[in-house]
Amino acid sequence: MSEPIAGTLSVSNDVIAHIAGYAAMSCYGVVGMAEQLQGAESVRLLAGQRMRKGVLVTSTENGLTVDLHVVIESGVNMKSVSENLASAVSFTLQEIAQIDPAHLKIAIHIDGMKSRL
Repeated sequence: MSEPIAGTLSVSNDVIAHIAGYAAMSCYGVVGMAEQLQGAESVRLLAGQRMRKGVLVTSTENGLTVDLHVVIESGVNMKSVSENLASAVSFTLQEIAQIDPAHLKIAIHIDGMKSRL
């Protein structure tokens, strides 16, 4: 059995974004992460290895804010997918990075809808 080790854990925002992106992709109804194209009103669906570009992590005195820019599947309930997505990302960050959910705010931005076909 493992024992606690004294010290602190420091995790970069990029690592948190990567973890959040993978957690988001495992959620029902999420087709992919989205990236806003500069100077355009459109978004592009990101490839799997670039998904953290669809996640913005900011640190404040009050904790972390994770903004997820996603493309969801056509025909799914947006509210249900958003709630499930926020819950899954919060749980994953708590389990893997030991981030206290009381100091974590997750904002879901649905940037597009796409059919899985």
